[in-house]
Amino acid sequence: MIEFIKTKKTYIVALAVLFLFVSLSETTYSLFLKSDTTDEFNYNTGLLDLEFVTDEPIKLENAFPQKDSETINNKIYTLTIKNTGSLAYLFDLKMLSDETNDSIDYKYIKVKVNDFLPHTLYDNNNILDSNVIIYPKEEITYKISIWLDAGTPNNELGKVFNAKVVATGKSIYKTIDSSGANHPKMDNNMVPVYYDYSLNKWRVADKSNMNTGYTWYNYGESKWANAITIKDSEKQIYDLTGRNNIKVANLNVDNGNVIIDDTYLDLKIANYKYSEISNVIRIKFNDIKDNIYIISNDKVSYYYNPTNKTFIFKNGDNTVTSEAVNIDKNVWYIIGYTYDGSKVTFYVDGKKISTADITGNVTTAGSFKLGADSANNKTSKITIGDVLFYNRILSDNEFNNNYRTSLNIIYQNLIYGYSGFTPMTAQEYYLSSKPGTVVMEEDVDSQYVWIPRYKYRVWNVMGETNVDTYDAYHKGIDIAFETLDTSSGTIYCDETCYSDMAKTIVVTANDNGKYYTHPAFSTTTKELTGFWVSKYEMSEKYQSKAGEDVLRNEYLSTYFTNIRKINANYHVIKNTEWGAIVYLAHSKYGLCPSNLCTDVESNDKYISGNNSKDSTTGNIYGVFDLSGSAKEYTMANVSKTGSLDLGNSYFTDVPLGTDDYDLYQNNIFILGDATKETNSWYELSSSINQDQNWIVRNKLFEYTSSNDIQDDSITTRIIIK
Repeated sequence: MIEFIKTKKTYIVALAVLFLFVSLSETTYSLFLKSDTTDEFNYNTGLLDLEFVTDEPIKLENAFPQKDSETINNKIYTLTIKNTGSLAYLFDLKMLSDETNDSIDYKYIKVKVNDFLPHTLYDNNNILDSNVIIYPKEEITYKISIWLDAGTPNNELGKVFNAKVVATGKSIYKTIDSSGANHPKMDNNMVPVYYDYSLNKWRVADKSNMNTGYTWYNYGESKWANAITIKDSEKQIYDLTGRNNIKVANLNVDNGNVIIDDTYLDLKIANYKYSEISNVIRIKFNDIKDNIYIISNDKVSYYYNPTNKTFIFKNGDNTVTSEAVNIDKNVWYIIGYTYDGSKVTFYVDGKKISTADITGNVTTAGSFKLGADSANNKTSKITIGDVLFYNRILSDNEFNNNYRTSLNIIYQNLIYGYSGFTPMTAQEYYLSSKPGTVVMEEDVDSQYVWIPRYKYRVWNVMGETNVDTYDAYHKGIDIAFETLDTSSGTIYCDETCYSDMAKTIVVTANDNGKYYTHPAFSTTTKELTGFWVSKYEMSEKYQSKAGEDVLRNEYLSTYFTNIRKINANYHVIKNTEWGAIVYLAHSKYGLCPSNLCTDVESNDKYISGNNSKDSTTGNIYGVFDLSGSAKEYTMANVSKTGSLDLGNSYFTDVPLGTDDYDLYQNNIFILGDATKETNSWYELSSSINQDQNWIVRNKLFEYTSSNDIQDDSITTRIIIK
């Protein structure tokens, strides 16, 4: 079923795929898409290919309720979405059910998608994944499992659930970044991040790069895409600000909401020293009798009186009430208050209920607790999904615009925040967190920078010392990003350099001024849309983090072997990949934004990221430690009769293939590797040969050679592709 919903300027395309008693496999749907970037109303046809790798419908019948921990062996359905068109799509993926008398109510259907946390369809408005961007020639695979929630009532048993998956979205022809750079392709364990200069912290970015508040990258402004991997950790409840994560041994949690019944939850937020406070709480009242205590410490208490239908704020011995407001049982509300030491304002679902005067400060040493009175003598029966603390007064407009029917979290002056109470590992937390979430440095394993595929205008194809094709040194290398894996041709070198793969057309000085795809984006098996490089030199634990002692004095073969152990897609940086990074740095997208280049300052200590100006972009978004600090091994080897010459080496096994290293013959350089092509820029230290058969980089365009030795001045860095 395909529906076209026409709007004023775009088409929103809904694709509903019914999982009934038929097999849907390798099914292609033609879509009518807007492709132009002007105001003209022109369209052409693109394709979105939905392939379902299963011959069975998504269906539940004769199912029994399960706890999340019991579902590890449940059936998994695989859904692969491919974009074979020419435009990117932004879409939400939903799961809907048949609505018959024999259908299970969707509020009891639990869903787990990939490594996301499980949730009921009801709690997420049927959404499996939201704000997903898929670029041309990309594919996204979802692994979906469903089961009955452990709290499913008996009257739902024996019914049937037939699933219907719906992808709704629209074509994208503009994003924040207008440079033409390929969208980064992340591994499943990577999290996109942007830098908050006001906090000097990294935050989770919008991976679609459509929201200016959470901009992931903008190469035109020298903001290269950064992503992090996360350390393993024990499970805990995460504070959005990272200031007060909570470790709780036993917690009654349902779909991310904490159920308070016999025992209150101590948030362990103590020593409140601010003069103002605002609280926002998403809450459901499980029982409405007596006073319902919501949040309190030894001085301040906020609760609801169901008899008078009023909220009550207590500070010490002083008490004030709100105007009457009706609160129903088992209904979600967003409630809150603000207090500045003299006045309390009460809110429900974004609406101001009333204000009341009350004096006294809120500074206290006591810890805030959910569901308890100030004396901790009484516990209320409530369910809480979110709690936010601000050390300022939120305005009426802020409550109304952000905390009416859902939480659009305001981060300014947020000092503590809990958006869901499911205990999670750090990786689970960040992979499921919303854009804007603060990343705590101690949770980061490594950080990487995306180098998008590009072509550049060559200026010295013969490796001469004096060339005047264009002033690449002073004004920057002329770089243009290439879309997807399109190619402008590559120069191939062995004893001679050629401009064709068949090696029939010899390159001459007449080729200067032409554009060629940088060789770092080509392998023997495929063309790359880009690759990731570790942001900093490695630490002792093979991590890429700022402020760490740089790992040195290892054999190149040891670096190679240990990096492979981290992940099969990880490898030691090649010389051409080093060249791709520093060429991009020496362009308008890095250190030459206005035809005037600046130098990277040196890191003069073996501490990763020691110099904040040792960056390929002149800001926090670049690659660090490429100038000074330790020297770096690259996988670049001299050829011996056309094959890898290990020479004096400690490699126990020959590296896996030529995609793992650059192979040099008779000291012929590779165009783009930042060696002889930059002859007129820096004096060469030494040349690669069969005695010194690996290339070691020092500063951006400087290099030397070495064999496979331990040296206290040499480290390396990681490439992911």
